[in-house]
Amino acid sequence: MQQEIYKILSNPINLIVLGWLGIYLFFVFFVFFYKFFSLTSWIKKEEEALNSLLMSEVFPIESSLNSCIEKASKINKYTFDACIESAKKRANSGLVFLSIVASTAPFIGLFGTVVGILNAFASMKSVTTINMIAPAIADALIATAIGIIVAVPAYSFHQILAKKVEDLIATLKTLRDMYLSK
Repeated sequence: MQQEIYKILSNPINLIVLGWLGIYLFFVFFVFFYKFFSLTSWIKKEEEALNSLLMSEVFPIESSLNSCIEKASKINKYTFDACIESAKKRANSGLVFLSIVASTAPFIGLFGTVVGILNAFASMKSVTTINMIAPAIADALIATAIGIIVAVPAYSFHQILAKKVEDLIATLKTLRDMYLSK
């Protein structure tokens, strides 16, 4: 087993591809957990602000919209919409990275596979059997598998966080509508 791993990692292209995908995977999980917990906390804070607004006429201090509308000279739907767009931009930060990883990781893995297969064919002698070439091709396919292993969580995490952002924006719009209807 160790000899097979050493053989795979002895190729500098495989080392670069697998290293790149490893870095991607680390940051995918880091971005997901950071954004998941921060968005969950933000949504909870906005829901508490919405409940507070339902109880009183005063716009809740806890809401992220409060600091934005305090700066405005006139409070109307357009002021709130600008504040909500600003919050949406802030909430979406990091999601682009997950999208990029989800779309590029399989191609990075495929690049490693193509280079591995080229090396396997380049090392062929005049007479080669399938038993001689199959292990080299199998080793080359590991890069594509790792690329897919990185892309699947990146895509899944992107979808989960996009839903969280959608929930946050819906709460902010409800908060806006409740305030303007009073």
